[in-house]
Amino acid sequence: MDQVLSSVRNGCRLLKIFLDSPKELGVTELSKKLQLSKGAVHKLLSTLESEGFIRQNEKTKQYTLGYTLLELGTKVLTNHDIVDFSKPFLDQLVSRTNELAVLCVQDSKDAIYVAKEDSLHPVRFTVESFRRFPLYSTSAARVLLAYQPEEFQDEILQEHPLKSYTPHSYTSVEQIKEDLVTIRERGYEISSNRRNTGVTGIAAPIFDSTGHITASVSVIGPSDRVMPKKDEILQETLATVRAMSAQLGYRMS
Repeated sequence: MDQVLSSVRNGCRLLKIFLDSPKELGVTELSKKLQLSKGAVHKLLSTLESEGFIRQNEKTKQYTLGYTLLELGTKVLTNHDIVDFSKPFLDQLVSRTNELAVLCVQDSKDAIYVAKEDSLHPVRFTVESFRRFPLYSTSAARVLLAYQPEEFQDEILQEHPLKSYTPHSYTSVEQIKEDLVTIRERGYEISSNRRNTGVTGIAAPIFDSTGHITASVSVIGPSDRVMPKKDEILQETLATVRAMSAQLGYRMS
């Protein structure tokens, strides 16, 4: 049983490598990343290919993700009630702020944008949906982390060295923890240049009927457009998350 579970785990590890890698990878590179023998990797690839999770490029002989994963991803979105639930709220938020609005959820130790509505401005900032990123890296992600137990926060912040995205990114765990306390105290986050230079995000939490955070909403755009209107955008964002929380059964104490 341990061997079977180990094989399944390694198959999952192999698939997840493609999240932060080039479109195609060969056996040698996958072997190095997984720290497994080429023979073991080849067996994993053959099994995954037979089920449609992996496919091989006949010309390059390298491997890429298969269409079965696309089908499963589409099924996840179809079954993800909060995505459908959030759409009218995000639409309205974009119409009122004229900037990108996103819905962010926590999945294990990562944050993911699972829904977005783009700005109508010809010059605009956008994000890649369904890509994982650290729970400390964006305003929407930090809002999610701020409402987690301190033990979990410590685990996230100390598990790996902090990633730096811009010259203004956080450089210490202490800085982030101070920010998390502030977020929880005031109920929102306004952040500029932490993940992308010249970009500002304004984020706030959505709570469910049990009082637990279920997601966050963020309005994101070029700082030179967002900052002059930050108070107005903040109020629209707060109004949006309050309305969403209320519909999910949350009652403020």
